[in-house]
Amino acid sequence: MLQIAKVCGPGMPPAITRLSLWARPFGMTMLELVVVLVILIAVGMIAIPSLSVRIDTPLKSSVTPDEIATQSTMIEVRDAMIGEDGVLENLAHQPEVLPRTVSELLVADPPENLCRIAPELMRYDPVVRIGWRGPYLFATGKSPNGKPALVDGWGREIELQIDFDGDGNVDQKESNFVRLVSAGPDGTIDTPVARTKMEPGADESLQLTLPECGDDIVMFLRVPDFRK
Repeated sequence: MLQIAKVCGPGMPPAITRLSLWARPFGMTMLELVVVLVILIAVGMIAIPSLSVRIDTPLKSSVTPDEIATQSTMIEVRDAMIGEDGVLENLAHQPEVLPRTVSELLVADPPENLCRIAPELMRYDPVVRIGWRGPYLFATGKSPNGKPALVDGWGREIELQIDFDGDGNVDQKESNFVRLVSAGPDGTIDTPVARTKMEPGADESLQLTLPECGDDIVMFLRVPDFRK
């Protein structure tokens, strides 16, 4: 409601009026709303690309719902492995005690190799934030033998490739190229597990390339994906 007050005095007309300041309506004008929306859109365009993860699907350019589901699950595993308080941080960067399968992230008990090599890391110390603090993830399906598992969009277990020479040990170089692999639509893992195929790149003799992976969906956890 507007308040109107008369102001009278010597030499002044008897009916000079003014509007009280408190009577100004509150709210945003259409112009202000448009400015806010433009700012939000600009921030979103900057932020979204920085949050995206490149996951190549070699045989086709379109992305199916199954591939989207696989990507979401892989991102969860990646965060559990290399996040701020993930497996690598909790195990004090000792690659020899890292999990060898994704299923090991689903249980409270530490992996067998960790118990054998570094028993001091079997229990999590919240003060120094060191030690196994599983489970790191929750199952999204079941393995063929009925046990809880992390599965891709086709209902198959996601593979963790880290022991590239198959000697039962993981050194620092192998841990740098740890990757997740989904068998893709055909249900067969094509991605070769070999020490000469650890690094993603374009050299067919020394690096892992896209054609070698078939229709597998591959996510490298610690290095950019340079496969061609």
